[in-house]
Amino acid sequence: MSYGRQQTFNPMNFLFSWTKDWYEWDGTAAHKAALKARNAEAKRLKAQGKRVRSWSMPNQSITRGGIGSGHPEIDHFVTVYVLEVIG
Repeated sequence: MSYGRQQTFNPMNFLFSWTKDWYEWDGTAAHKAALKARNAEAKRLKAQGKRVRSWSMPNQSITRGGIGSGHPEIDHFVTVYVLEVIG
C-alpha cells in the first residue's frame, strides 16, 4: 500500500479570533465544524473515485499567540481530524 496526501482539520483553525487583549473560541462548535469539514472533503474525494482513510488524533496541544505575536500565549488540547488519500 502506498500513502498519498494527508490533510488535517484542526479545530483551532475554526471559529477562532483574537479580541483586543484576549480571544474568542467556541471549542465545541469548532470541533463539530472541523469534523464536518473533514467528512465533507472525504465524501467529495470518494465521489471522484479516490480511496480515503480518516482518523483522529486526540489530545493534541495547540498553541496560539506568544512572543512577537502581540497576543498572550494560549494552549488548548484538541482532537485533530485527519484525512488521507490512499493511492
